[in-house]
Amino acid sequence: MTTMWLVLGVAALVMIGTVGWVAWRDRARAVGAENGAAGQEAQSRQHRYEVERHTSQGGTIYGGQPW
Repeated sequence: MTTMWLVLGVAALVMIGTVGWVAWRDRARAVGAENGAAGQEAQSRQHRYEVERHTSQGGTIYGGQPW
């Protein structure tokens, strides 16, 4: 019975330590102003790419036919 409680205690300590380490690691990754600007830049690049792709595919599909 003592062995079972010892194993459960060790498992609980490992679990608590893991949760604490992950929380500490994620806190170190605080979002800064640079990350926000980079995200906006990436989003605008993606939007421009999608618009260009849509435009080029429209020309391919209709093949220069009048609308």
